[in-house]
Amino acid sequence: MDIIDKKILRILAENSGANATEIGKAVNLSVPAVNKRIAKMKENKTISSFTVTTNAKAVGKPVVAFIFLVMQYGDGVEALLRHIKSDVDILECYAVTGEYDYVIKICAPTVETLEDKLLHLKKQKGVIKSLTMLSLMEHKFTTAILPDTE
Repeated sequence: MDIIDKKILRILAENSGANATEIGKAVNLSVPAVNKRIAKMKENKTISSFTVTTNAKAVGKPVVAFIFLVMQYGDGVEALLRHIKSDVDILECYAVTGEYDYVIKICAPTVETLEDKLLHLKKQKGVIKSLTMLSLMEHKFTTAILPDTE
């Protein structure tokens, strides 16, 4: 990956709808050259997908929380992860180190709905402890991990 690929990634991270003409002008390449570079980055999985970022309030799910779970390892982990993957309101899930085993980012229309989702998670086999933190304000949100350009 050279500096031009990195610049293309930055442009696409800021606007995934940018077309090859716009990108080409910004990086001083022809449209076919830009398309070839993007195709190569998709092929080697540097670009995993193009996506839309939505506004939680605008789609009616303004309650955002982080749920930390402690698991008793065994059969329950696979079932928990299947449940997490199937719930469209669970935005992210990470296995983490430290006191907790998983951290989950979840959205909901109301605190009551969040409570229902939390109770459902806590009922999953193997969950032995949880901690929930409500998000008060989002100060930074980034969907793309960008390489250094220096």
